[in-house]
Parts: sequence; C-alpha cells; structure tokens
Amino acid sequence: MPHSNQNRKNASGSGSIRKKTITNNGKTYTYWEARYTSGFDPGTGKQRQHSITGKTQKEVAQKLRQATADIDCHTYVEPSKIRLAAWLDIWQNSYLGGVKPRTVEIYDTLIRIHIKPALGATYLTSLNTQMIQNFYNDVSKKLSAKTVKNVHCVIH
Repeated sequence: MPHSNQNRKNASGSGSIRKKTITNNGKTYTYWEARYTSGFDPGTGKQRQHSITGKTQKEVAQKLRQATADIDCHTYVEPSKIRLAAWLDIWQNSYLGGVKPRTVEIYDTLIRIHIKPALGATYLTSLNTQMIQNFYNDVSKKLSAKTVKNVHCVIH
C-alpha cells in the first residue's frame, strides 16, 4: 500500500519545515519555520530543539541543510542567547587575571565607553565580520590608531 506524503516521517535529525501565519495587533504575518534537533541535554536527557525562520521556504530549507550538515560533521555550534555585553563581563572577570592593572583599566574603559554602547546588545551568534568592520570604521574616525588597535585586541 503506497504511503501518502502526509503520513511520512522525516529521517531522524533531518528536521521539518512548515509555513506559519500569526496575527499580531490585527496584522497577519506569514513566514516559514524549520525545526531540528541538535542532540540531547546531558543534564535533563531531553532533546535540544531549535527553530530557524525566514521569509521563504527555500531560505529556511538552505539554513536547515547547513545546520544538519554541521551536526553530521561535528562542527555544529549551539545557538547562544548570550549578548556581547554579557560575554565581555565574563571575559573581564575570567580572562584578565594575569594582565597588568593598567591594561585592565584601559580594556575596561574601551569596553564601557566604546564597545558596549555600539555592539553590546548584539547576540554573539549574530555578530559578524561586517558589523565589526563597520564598528572599526566608526571608531577609527574618533580614536587614535593605537586605541583602535586596543579595541581590536578586546574584540579579538
């Protein structure tokens, strides 16, 4: 007996794609969503499920293929909800232990005055080379080359 497409189940780990329509404040929005499992949480034993959204089915399918390929190749990086500002706080507290006090002071000032206001609200997973380059271009108009180099040291 032939199977209908609606009764078929995707291969384990391949994910699924569906069209979603939501109404918010009287306005209707339609988008595509893919769901996939990246493994199991070692603490709870539950599956780690993630969503990918986009305007077209093709866009979402491509992102889903990339995510599942990364999982298969063991190069997958779990999406993070941490923002750059929070990571910089962790970095300052954990990684600057053996650094000279004046360097710590300089880095603290750069983070507080320049980096956090410009990029601090950005999720680490959303941070990309173009955003960082635009930031460097902006600060290089206001700061000396040495200070821009120090900013780069912090971000790097």
